[in-house]
Amino acid sequence: MKKTHIPKLDDFLGGGIPEGSSILFCAVPGVECEAFGYQILNGIIEDGNKGFIFTNVAEPDNILYEFNQYGWNLEKYLDEEKAFFVDGSSYSIGLPPMGKYSIDEISQIEGVIIKAINDVPNGVGVINNLSTLIDYLEEDKIIEILNKWNKHAKEKNTILVYIFTKWDYDPKLIKDIKNSVDCVVSLTSIEERVIIGQGFMVTSASWTKPSKNMVLFFVLQPGGVKIYIPKILVTGPYNAGKSSFVKSISKKSVSVERMALEKFPTTIAMDIGHVDHNGFVADIFGTPGQERFDLMLDVLAKESVGAFIIVDSSAPQTFARAKDMINKTQAEAIPKIIVANKQDLPGALPPEQIRETMKLNKNIPIIPTVIKENKGVEEALNTLLKLLYGD
Repeated sequence: MKKTHIPKLDDFLGGGIPEGSSILFCAVPGVECEAFGYQILNGIIEDGNKGFIFTNVAEPDNILYEFNQYGWNLEKYLDEEKAFFVDGSSYSIGLPPMGKYSIDEISQIEGVIIKAINDVPNGVGVINNLSTLIDYLEEDKIIEILNKWNKHAKEKNTILVYIFTKWDYDPKLIKDIKNSVDCVVSLTSIEERVIIGQGFMVTSASWTKPSKNMVLFFVLQPGGVKIYIPKILVTGPYNAGKSSFVKSISKKSVSVERMALEKFPTTIAMDIGHVDHNGFVADIFGTPGQERFDLMLDVLAKESVGAFIIVDSSAPQTFARAKDMINKTQAEAIPKIIVANKQDLPGALPPEQIRETMKLNKNIPIIPTVIKENKGVEEALNTLLKLLYGD
């Protein structure tokens, strides 16, 4: 098995891709797909293997630039002869070819890719982009070529990664392409008048029964493919430590503040943060704890996919308010973590006593923390991510 280095994808595939297997990333138009192939290539080379990219769309210089934007040094791998290009694009636009192999006419493609596979036994080859080949070759011919490449790659224990944008092709051709590979990962858009998100799902794999969960993703520069969690709520009673928690888990955070013109001036704050952790990215929204701002809590809770409920372990008189906030956010219906803060203070209750006092179900994790010292914060974050997407 070789790791794809795509967050969650290895879990869905039962650990990774068996050597000699073929995998098709099948994307609807408008969805970013090349990064999946690049990330797999980069990761497998980092693991000590060799690889190549066949490009018939972008020139090699453009791909080098994209790798650099993702934070990966493909040029170093080329210099060390751990990677090479099969250049199928430069000749057609009048540029000098760049790579170990170049293709100046379509009839050469089949044989040149077989040579490239021979050069990376136990490694990986990325075919970018299969759609362009279909535009140049007859439909029967493309299936014949794919079958030959896949058969040869299996003999050499080489993984082949195909990037395919599913334009308005004959449905039979699309079906035949999918049937020619060992694994299909569908990349799709989530739309509401405009594209509002991107997701991937494993639809088939010959070596395992894949999890068919759909997960949202972003492609970041730098960073590559990351699992995207659109909204996580951080709430809890006043002075429990919400702002400190958002700042602890966020690389970037901001507090939006104003002074309320009332009988007694009060500072109102909403904390907004962005998390980038273990292949996940998420937007974090922290709410005020006072009851008069529960309308804001109701608005922010809508569309949240997970929640952290922060409580002051040393102030059991606030637990009823925390329970009320869980109800107001309808957090019973989403994964949530009770963050038992201020465990260092005298009289702080341990998690099980908090559970008993708040009458919480046993399946709700309670994580003891001292947020100001960053103790338990990462455990709380990892626990919620596990609830959202499993191991």
